[in-house]
Amino acid sequence: MSGRHDRQRGVALITAMLVVALATTAAVAMVSRQQYDIRRTGNLLQSEQAWLYALGIDDWAGQILRRDREDNGVDHAGEEWATILPPIPIDGGQLAGGIAELQGCFNLNDLVRDGAAEPGALERFRRLLAALELDPVLATVAADWLDADIDPAFPGGAEDESYLQGERPYRAANAPFVSVSELRLLQGMDEEIFAALAPHVCALPSAEPINVNTATAPVLMSLVEGLTEAEAEALIEGRGEEGYADIGTFLQADSLAGRTIPDGLVGVQSSYFVVTSQVLFGRISVSYQSLLRRSATGETRVLMRAQGTL
Repeated sequence: MSGRHDRQRGVALITAMLVVALATTAAVAMVSRQQYDIRRTGNLLQSEQAWLYALGIDDWAGQILRRDREDNGVDHAGEEWATILPPIPIDGGQLAGGIAELQGCFNLNDLVRDGAAEPGALERFRRLLAALELDPVLATVAADWLDADIDPAFPGGAEDESYLQGERPYRAANAPFVSVSELRLLQGMDEEIFAALAPHVCALPSAEPINVNTATAPVLMSLVEGLTEAEAEALIEGRGEEGYADIGTFLQADSLAGRTIPDGLVGVQSSYFVVTSQVLFGRISVSYQSLLRRSATGETRVLMRAQGTL
């Protein structure tokens, strides 16, 4: 009898130990889950707070740009809006930001007008590629990416039949560029080419004059046939500290003597800007970019926002 009772007591003890082990495991899991939920909730709250700070930087940029338009009609890199906002301490972190003008570049969406390639813009893009020592055929590839048809342009064009044969097949957009990063999808594009081209191009939703006060030397070289790098650098030098006051002054520069630039192609004002916000709040570190359009009266409107880069 004693052996039977000993076995029963042993079973009871093992059962009690199993119950305690299961209860302990459940308690640990509950505590761990609670800690995870608390941290996740904290991260969400900090992310929301960081987002609100980023919106504040957008408002700051809008005020700067509105005041700039009220003060003058010329945009150049020496103005207040071009000053980078240094890191500012805030309760729980810091924030920084900056404004960059977007009309000192070649607008990729100018390559197509009414669904078909625009010859003048196509030729200017070829000159830009040549100035950067890149293959001018990329201009045809980019125009095919934008145009409404599915027929590859000659020579060197690429439409669906080219992109669908890749390891990861996709179709040509046949629509305007939303972001310069879309260039990475073009046939013949690699990271080295993209890195060389990206600083000189943009993807604006409307046709706008190129701002000669902020344009890079390769973009200036693309304006007219035969403009050399030295002549483009002379045009940049001619801006001085306050930029060209008007287009007439720019067109009278020695580098442009005997050359004609189409009406409306260049200007000294900018309507499009990108605002970069960097926010560190608690454990959250985020970067946002916003595309702003400024009207003739100085009012700004956010057209697009993205975490990271546009």
